[in-house]
Amino acid sequence: MNNNPETSEKDLRALLRRNKQTLKGMLLPQALGLMAGFYQDTQYAVASPDDDALIVYKDITNRGRGTRFEIGIIRLFCLPDAGAGMEPQAALRLRLRLCYRFDMEIITELMSEDFWSYQCWSVQDMPALLAQVMATPAYQLLQENVPAEVNINLEETTYLPGEKQPGTDPQENWWGVWDQF
Repeated sequence: MNNNPETSEKDLRALLRRNKQTLKGMLLPQALGLMAGFYQDTQYAVASPDDDALIVYKDITNRGRGTRFEIGIIRLFCLPDAGAGMEPQAALRLRLRLCYRFDMEIITELMSEDFWSYQCWSVQDMPALLAQVMATPAYQLLQENVPAEVNINLEETTYLPGEKQPGTDPQENWWGVWDQF
């Protein structure tokens, strides 16, 4: 078991090197397999097993390089502080982002589909998560497309203990994927 989720970005990059993989040209099935394997095989010291989640989402973003169609895979670590009560608590998002340039295929096939996110909070639930994602029109369309950019980053965020997990609606805007303003 690795001690600290703060090393997760470094650990994921080391896994890429061991597997002789690079981010450049990584396809969606490879990225999903990488993060699913990392979630299954790499444990971190979190307070309880349900403080570690795997999330896959679809969004339209602009991070300074133009508007992109984004599929992201997040390893989410909730870092609860027993003394914090109902105060916001710390969390980390290890995000693997695949960004695609808009083309007519994306515009005509996927723009009518709302954003979504699916998550699992245990390795046992991961097959259902993967099945949900692979059934989406976005996955079906993009599985063989090379993204314009792929990147990894570790982000700090906070959450309210009573709102740790989202509801059942995959279109819910929740803190695990998107920052709440």
